[in-house]
Order: sequence, then C-alpha cells, then structure tokens
Amino acid sequence: MSVEAFLAYLTVERGLSPRTREHYARDLRAFFATAAALGAVADDPGPAEWPDLARPGLVRAHLAKLRRQDRSRATVARHLASIRAFFRWLQLTGRLAAAPDDLVTSRGGRERKLPTVLGEQLVEQLLALPDPRTARGRRDRALLEMIYGLGLRLAEVVSLNLGAIDLVDGQVRVVGKGSKERRLPLCGCADQALREYLASRLAPGAWRALEDGRLTRALAAQPAFEGRPGRRIGRRTVQQRVAHYAGELAGVAGVSPHTLRHSFATHLLDGGAGVRVVQELLGHGHLATTQIYTHLSRVQVREAFLRAHPRARRKD
Repeated sequence: MSVEAFLAYLTVERGLSPRTREHYARDLRAFFATAAALGAVADDPGPAEWPDLARPGLVRAHLAKLRRQDRSRATVARHLASIRAFFRWLQLTGRLAAAPDDLVTSRGGRERKLPTVLGEQLVEQLLALPDPRTARGRRDRALLEMIYGLGLRLAEVVSLNLGAIDLVDGQVRVVGKGSKERRLPLCGCADQALREYLASRLAPGAWRALEDGRLTRALAAQPAFEGRPGRRIGRRTVQQRVAHYAGELAGVAGVSPHTLRHSFATHLLDGGAGVRVVQELLGHGHLATTQIYTHLSRVQVREAFLRAHPRARRKD
C-alpha cells in the first residue's frame, strides 16, 4: 500500500508516535476513498496514480464531504494536515512535481476551545481522595500527583520507566510527542507520593538502588506505574481512575488526565510563571499552543473581577 512508505517516513524522519501515525493513515485512506468515489484513482492508488491525487478540486471535495458529515472543525483541520504532509512527502521524494492548489486555498478552520480547568481548591480535594493505606490508593495518589504536579500527558505517565526517575537530583526524564525529551523537576507532593508508592511496591534492594541512583538495566526498564503486578498500567485504567475520583466530588464531571494537565498549566500562569517556562514544562513545540492558557487565565481574571469588584456590574 502506498501509505506504508509514507508512514515509515513519519516514524524515522519525524519521530511521530504510533497513535499519531494511525491518525495519518486513517485520514489518508478516507481521502483516497473520496478520490476513488469521484473516479480520480483506484481504491488503493499506487505510484502511477499519485499525480492524479493532485487533480484540482479533490482536496476541497474531501473537506466538503467531511463537513457534510458534521465532523468538527478540529477533525477537518487534522485531515487537511495529514493530506498536506502526504503531498509534501511526495514532493520531497520526487514523486510529484507540485502540490495541488487546493492545499494553498483550503483551510481547516480549526476551532480553539478553551480547555476545561479545575480550580486549585478542587484539585486539592481530588488529590486527597485516594486512600494511602492501600496499595491501589498509594499508586493512584502518585498517578494524580505526577500528572498534575508535572503536567504529564496520559501517554507520558503510562510509558514512564523507573530509569527515567532520578530521585538523587529530583527530576524526571520524559519523552513526549515527536520523541522530544524534556527533564521536569520532581519535588514537593509529587515527589513524596511517588516515593511512598514505589517504596511500598518495590523489593527493598530495588528501592534502595532507585533511591541511590544505581539501577541495573533490567530495573531501569521496569514501568514506574503498574496495573496488575509486573505489568505496565494501561491508558484506559488511568482514565478510569481519574474519572472515578472526580465522580466522588459533587458537581464535577468530564474530568480526564488531560484536565489535570490543563489545570497544571493554568495554575502556573496564575501563580506568575512565564509563558515560555510553561511551554518548556508542557513540551509544546510552538508557543501558540501554550498561549491558549493565557487566554484562559484572562477569562478567569475577568470572572473574578466581576464577582469581587463592587462597581464591576450595574446595580438594579
């Protein structure tokens, strides 16, 4: 299939995650299906038919089809980005002389929704819910503290190994999107919760090795968070545990691990951290991605102002 060589390029040259590559493959297959339905190419176009994919109007027709299906603006924008990347690869590899004009004139129209954020007091209540007297409670508290305390993505906390944890220097090495590595400070509540969980889970010798920074290769490769004993915790389990504790708080729904990451960023900005610092901590490649949190903070400032200032609203 023609997509396979492109996906290999995404893996080797751009270092994209398997999940992102799946999105690219699915988006391109949908585009090929639209092109085939319009008679431009076969169902599985090969190299000989690639120039036909650049036929004027195909990209616009595909995006219009997605809109008729009531796909969100973000989904349409992602499809467009996938198609652009594919045609860029065709040009780089000499398979196509020029990309279709549709890619210049088409716009995904991605809507920027403000992320859901919990207030600081609500986060404190949420983090206090796991029972530290039980093994699951210690694990869950460490999970929540690490996600909120370091602003980790779901995939980052699930894939975290013991070898990435440096208790001596107080830092955690995280590999994020695009295989980009960043080092995050491990301190305060996150450090304490992680120590309590690992000290109770690991054998005494393994715990001492982690504490002293003398991990063997085998120990370093072990997952930081386990589901069943000896097995890495799953993404779905983390999502379920976060939703479980959020469900215990009155009036709180729709809370996910990413909600804690959003809250981490917003609370840092509210506390005076610069947007560049937050960008580095979150692992964002572009400052514009981080700036959505500055907009969120301004909304919160306005709401607080309207609630608190005696002359902010007209009196009846």
